[in-house]
Amino acid sequence: MAKTNSIFVADDHPAFSEGLSAIIKSDSRWKICGAASNGEDALTQIRALKPMIAVLDVSMPKVSGLEIARTVKHEKLRTKIIILTMFDDGAYLHEALDAGVLGYLLKDSIATEILKCIEHVSKGKKFISPSLTDLLLQTTSEPESPMDLFKELTPTEKKILLLLAQNKTSAQIAKALFISTRTVQNHRVNIAAKLNLSGYNKLLEFALQNKSLLKK
Repeated sequence: MAKTNSIFVADDHPAFSEGLSAIIKSDSRWKICGAASNGEDALTQIRALKPMIAVLDVSMPKVSGLEIARTVKHEKLRTKIIILTMFDDGAYLHEALDAGVLGYLLKDSIATEILKCIEHVSKGKKFISPSLTDLLLQTTSEPESPMDLFKELTPTEKKILLLLAQNKTSAQIAKALFISTRTVQNHRVNIAAKLNLSGYNKLLEFALQNKSLLKK
């Protein structure tokens, strides 16, 4: 059972994490029960501490905030998830909602917005940064297919897709391309956004289905 009024914070930028914790502590209703600077540690602590709410950076070393959200949903943990991001992108937002995220905030949100989000999420209600709500309403009568959008990818993004098609993990891709795992995770989200793909494993499915194209 999730511990009432307990908030867990995870972000790999110490200054931001400390500032966020200070905002949360300014409201006597909430108590910080733990913090982490990488996703792997965050997931371990969430399982152990069972906080009511976990406030997570969307992109962290080892395990991303969205991957944690999916795991929490899959394992049917009671912890409610709030995602923080710098990206005002519809693909991120829909991916988060698919993962069971209740709160979705831009990292430059003001203190009152953060506290309002926590209050809503604590009651099981969704809260999305007001500046992002239009993204939920944006539709096109004839959306371009991923194949139409493939040409928009950079050479590095195409290499990552090819490695994905070979069933490589983010860590293995990072090693092959001499970049960080976090950079690979960011690329994967950006590629999914460019291809209008949302939902867990959709990018991997696209890569597997289009191996021949990726090798050209």
